[in-house]
Amino acid sequence: MTSSLDYNGNHLTITVAIFLSLTYISVLLRCYVRVRITRAFQLDDWLMLASLAVFKCSCAFILRGVHYGIGKHNAVLSQDNQIESLKYQAFATLSYVVNMMFIKLSIAIFLLRIAIARPYIWILRISMAVVVIWSLAIFIYDLFQCLPVQAQWDFAIENARCVSGDSFAAAAYSISVMTILTDWLYALLPIPMIWSVQMSIQAKATVAFILLLGIFASIATLIRLKYIVDLTNVSDVLYTGTTAMVWTLIEPGIAITAASLVTIRPLLRALNLSGFSSDHSTHAY
Repeated sequence: MTSSLDYNGNHLTITVAIFLSLTYISVLLRCYVRVRITRAFQLDDWLMLASLAVFKCSCAFILRGVHYGIGKHNAVLSQDNQIESLKYQAFATLSYVVNMMFIKLSIAIFLLRIAIARPYIWILRISMAVVVIWSLAIFIYDLFQCLPVQAQWDFAIENARCVSGDSFAAAAYSISVMTILTDWLYALLPIPMIWSVQMSIQAKATVAFILLLGIFASIATLIRLKYIVDLTNVSDVLYTGTTAMVWTLIEPGIAITAASLVTIRPLLRALNLSGFSSDHSTHAY
């Protein structure tokens, strides 16, 4: 039995506030390091800025959707509010796919710059190709899951053709599998790449800790998988799908933060923090 008092949209609002703050701070620190300290603002930095812009759009879509009714039962909303809420929920899902693609490409290009051994280089190049192809395929599938496209959210359109809820969930599982595999690849691959570099034990431990945040991002993906099944309940998706949308924000939020923090070691070194001083070889790394 549904009630007009049932509401969980505040979870989304809190998540937006937390992770929008974290991502802005971490990316600003990254940009400061690359522009003012290393003076080497490169492609991976531009891609991270693009991912932050897309994440900001995702947050805006979510907040706009909450304004119209995300977090409430479909049955207690007017038809117009249901349609608007479903529209912004769909926009947030599409932006998530684009966001994860930018994040993965940024991380891979960053790792390519420090990769020396040919096997590492080819692993990263192949992974980038997989990320682009897989992401574009899922994006196109999500965008055209209904014909006309507006039928995704406007259930008043007659004679529309849409994929089943199970097919949509399968596509969501697919992008999650790619995300988890690349999370683990990009988190673990740097360990053999950096361990032979002349760095203090504290610096290595700090870098390893930040990279492990990437593994935590994959855990967020796994948690999100648990709630994707709720998105198949189209009759009450604005309420039951809220938890899945929360983790749709947490996952890229953690990834952007971790990928940006891993670049701020020159700032820690400039502040003369213990364990981050380096000789010429480490500075070049």
